[in-house]
Amino acid sequence: MQTTILDPKRIGDAVDHLVTAPISNWTILKGLPLPKLHAAARKLAGGSVTLAAANLLKEKVSRGDRVLVLSGFIMRDYGLPETDGPIGAAVMARALSVGLGAVPIGISEDSIVPCMEACFSAAGLVPASDGQLDSGRHRYGLSGFPVDEAEAVRAAQELLDRHKPKALIAIERPGAGEDGHYHGGGGFEISSFTAKTDILFAAARKVGIPTIGVGDLGNELGMGAVADIVATDVPLGDVIAARQKADITVVANISNWGAYGIAACLAALVGNSDAFHDGEHEKRLIEACVRAGAIDPVGGQHRLYVDGTDAHANACLVDLLRSIVLLSQREGANISGYQNSWQTK
Repeated sequence: MQTTILDPKRIGDAVDHLVTAPISNWTILKGLPLPKLHAAARKLAGGSVTLAAANLLKEKVSRGDRVLVLSGFIMRDYGLPETDGPIGAAVMARALSVGLGAVPIGISEDSIVPCMEACFSAAGLVPASDGQLDSGRHRYGLSGFPVDEAEAVRAAQELLDRHKPKALIAIERPGAGEDGHYHGGGGFEISSFTAKTDILFAAARKVGIPTIGVGDLGNELGMGAVADIVATDVPLGDVIAARQKADITVVANISNWGAYGIAACLAALVGNSDAFHDGEHEKRLIEACVRAGAIDPVGGQHRLYVDGTDAHANACLVDLLRSIVLLSQREGANISGYQNSWQTK
């Protein structure tokens, strides 16, 4: 019997709903206007933002293609990354590798590369040098990116020439504001130690490489499409609003969750549930990230939290998303039979 494929739009709407559940530091403690930001992003995407991003990747990326995954947000007082970002990048990398056969390349500051490596490996992928990326399955690469602007221009062109990526995805990656500087959520400047990945993003867009930006506050790379709302409705938004746009803007309660939403939609679209992780795996990813030096920015501690949300809550969210992926595959035939049973004989 032929299996009925569930409507992807319904899947995308369900995923969007979950990843924008307002239960984090920014939405509860600081009153971030998440529904307004998400609605604006959905309007631009013509529907579910997570599904739009997954569809873009499915359409543009084939087996063996490179995809650059930019992440890492250094905390000013510690010189260490926060837990939001590298984990989402690793989950996205897994989805690209397992779901599409692509080769993800993680991009961050040199100091964050070890944390990215810990997360990508904990996601089940295997590290490789540039010359070994096509040797074996489920490989990934990593590259540091310069803080100096002139060096960043050269590095951006070198990366694009070397890897010829089919897409760029920024996940909780600092984005420059209207003043050209990068800012933390508290409005303070962080440009002196932040890699200038806006230059890489802009270079990719200039030559028509698709881009996706994932954020939760508005100071992240790729959030330029909602910058006007951030400037007026987010605390200190007039200072921190990132201006670089992406082809698809994904706004989520926590940036990791936005990446999870894209990965879940992609797994559903390609019919491979292994392309998305589960709650127990999520806990291992958070632990690996913290062991590699990442800090929960809300607690200011090496603890198993992301944006003030504990590992258990994150794992529960992942399992809910995974239930949608499994439902999209397992219950198609059952739903078809159920709907047919309504018909009068």
